[in-house]
Amino acid sequence: MSEQLHKGLAAAAVALLSVGTTLGAQQPDTRAVLKTVFPEQIEQALALSAAPEPLRAGATVYVFGPTGFRKVRAGANGFTCLVNREGFFYGGAAFKPTCWDAEGATSYVPVMLRVAELLADGKTVAAIRADVDAGFQDGRFHRPRRTGLAYMLAGDVTLDLRSGDIVSQAFPGHFMIYAPGVTNADIGYVREAAGSNPSLPSIFRSGAGGAELAYLIVVQQHR
Repeated sequence: MSEQLHKGLAAAAVALLSVGTTLGAQQPDTRAVLKTVFPEQIEQALALSAAPEPLRAGATVYVFGPTGFRKVRAGANGFTCLVNREGFFYGGAAFKPTCWDAEGATSYVPVMLRVAELLADGKTVAAIRADVDAGFQDGRFHRPRRTGLAYMLAGDVTLDLRSGDIVSQAFPGHFMIYAPGVTNADIGYVREAAGSNPSLPSIFRSGAGGAELAYLIVVQQHR
């Protein structure tokens, strides 16, 4: 791994770890950015960029519009892809092309669809968070029932809000193993580890659903 790439991954890893430790502080309100509607073909291409090439043709695809996500293609391989917009939960403004497997399609995806619906409707961050929390309590939403995998091979990306072009990569390409209820402490991951070895897996649980929809993140390695 080059020194420049190592430094970039280390910075991204530390930033990811910091997300979970600063939620009590005032966060930027990034809803206006994340509710941007892009042309359907651009959004669909971004969504599919999350998955390995062999999975793209058979995946279900959603695109974001004025009322939230709508399905534009029904797939056949169990994977569901969309440009996730949950970053406002922790003050993030990056868009997150993500493809979940069949287990994620029944657990993570319903939450992301609801979040986008409420985002498009102009609900506050607090109201959206409360709705998701209530959904886990009343049975509308549930944790994944088995181990599964979501791909984010394009990474978290900053987009030109007029064209939909990728401006920068806020976090490198990675894949995510479902890990509800797991913490970084459980796997021995600390800030010092993030700085010295950015390839170590880490837990992300600051998005929609919190600990109920936590992930074990594994960053792609490029040589």
